[in-house]
Amino acid sequence: MSLAPGAGPGPANGARALARTAVGRLRHRGPDGHGVVGTDRSAVAMARLRVRSRPDDLVPFRTDPGAPVFAYNGEVYAVGDQAWSGTGPVSVPTGGLDEAEAADCREHGCLDGMYALARLAQDGSVEITRDPLGIKPLYLRRDPKGVAVASEVAALLDVFGPASVRPAAIAQFLLLGRVVDGGTCFEDIEPVPPGARLLLKEGRAELREDRPAASALVSPRPRPAGPQELRRAVERAVDRVLVSDRPVGLALSGGLDSTVLALELSRRGVDELSTVSVVPHGNGDGVRDLTALGLPGRAWRGWRHRWVDFGPGDLLDGVPDAVAALGEPTALSSVPMYAALARLARDSGVVVLLVGEGADEMFGGYRSYLAWDGLTAAEDFYLEAERERAVRELLGTDALRSARAALSAALPQSGGRPAADVVREFELEHSLEPLLRRADHLLMAQGVEGRVPFLHGGLPRLAGSLPADALVGVGQTKVPLRQAYAVELPHYLQEVKKPFRAPLGDWLTGAARDRLAADVTAHRDRLAAVGLRPHGVEAVLRRVRAGDATVATTAFALLTLGAWLAWLDG
Repeated sequence: MSLAPGAGPGPANGARALARTAVGRLRHRGPDGHGVVGTDRSAVAMARLRVRSRPDDLVPFRTDPGAPVFAYNGEVYAVGDQAWSGTGPVSVPTGGLDEAEAADCREHGCLDGMYALARLAQDGSVEITRDPLGIKPLYLRRDPKGVAVASEVAALLDVFGPASVRPAAIAQFLLLGRVVDGGTCFEDIEPVPPGARLLLKEGRAELREDRPAASALVSPRPRPAGPQELRRAVERAVDRVLVSDRPVGLALSGGLDSTVLALELSRRGVDELSTVSVVPHGNGDGVRDLTALGLPGRAWRGWRHRWVDFGPGDLLDGVPDAVAALGEPTALSSVPMYAALARLARDSGVVVLLVGEGADEMFGGYRSYLAWDGLTAAEDFYLEAERERAVRELLGTDALRSARAALSAALPQSGGRPAADVVREFELEHSLEPLLRRADHLLMAQGVEGRVPFLHGGLPRLAGSLPADALVGVGQTKVPLRQAYAVELPHYLQEVKKPFRAPLGDWLTGAARDRLAADVTAHRDRLAAVGLRPHGVEAVLRRVRAGDATVATTAFALLTLGAWLAWLDG
């Protein structure tokens, strides 16, 4: 979805022309048609990946000339008074315009889905709505000449002239692996907050309605959910996300989350399904053979499974295209792996891919969460001595201090709560959001829609009912979800989570060491242009060459930062 609404004094080109240019950068998101509606003062544009809408629907969605026009990205699975919580009767929109009108709902909790919506009214004003968890991305650019909104940053970079790189964001990225102050890597581009409703009119963007944030929507209930209640919610969520007119597939990692989804699909008798997996060297992740999942029943025996090998060379080769798809640098080594997964899904004929995003944040799945026990300050969970040292060498003490201050300001107020609870709330946006953006951008780059069952069917609300100490304990993570499936998947009660990421410490100080140094060095001038000190870059590379695995994450961040700057140079 792309939008370039009404400017005050007016951009050099009219809004309709700007919207046409912007949506041209998003054609990969919509292989099934695109269109623009509006005037020189205000316009909306849409690139469509058809999942449930009719082939002959107008794009953007609309009926008669006097009716609102909808540019829409996403899916609505259920509509009803308690659709979000998973309780009560619901209806399912038929797709297309019906879905867009449902996403325009004004009541909190009245629908379950993932969506970013722009509604163009007859008076030229545009109303923007984003789903409460921010599953579907949306970015806003403000400029004296007007405002523009799009599903990807790339579509906004030249709307009102070149966008400038923001030095403060670079420092936060290198220290924390993400931008935490609510902005992006660009000076005048920001994410639309999850759950927000904005009014764009006369070149301004105003917050019309601030829906509950993710943390409020998953706030604890008086009675924590039990295993059977969680199990029913997973079943409900899977049923909801299976609604599709196009081929559905499943991403498999071999871990609990994707295996639970596989189990639920097999239990429903789904006997024709494409499954895909990436198998990285050396970390035990990925699935080569479906028998390794230990699924009961027989339906899964008819599934078509494909997997792709992934090694150090694939990681480095994949960085340029991956950062171009994201529109930003990344510290996630899983990003090139996800790009490989997306290509495999496309080549397998999949249009809708079920993925396990969200389960780790909702149910405490990361091994790092074991450190919650005894955590005294939320900042300590995110700050690593080696990365602080590297940022000081790369950018100086002032930049390090500023990035640390940005983290402190972004963390929720403790209000006397344990530090683990503060971290858990923060993770719902600042850990989950980059992973959701990774899934959306990399899958949509291949014309594949990613669906996230663990964020639907009332599961977020039930997960929020569980205290932090119920999620992790005795050396194990994601305890409630493991217990909910203990009968069919007993081996996962003790299975140690294998993260979907490359083993950077081994790869970058081993087989990929020389290639990494050469690739980063090739970006030396670009890195210096955004404030990085050459001696600091060389210090990181020197430690990599010496086999110091503790600096591998920073080295990878430098690599993706350089590749991103090269992409910006065009």
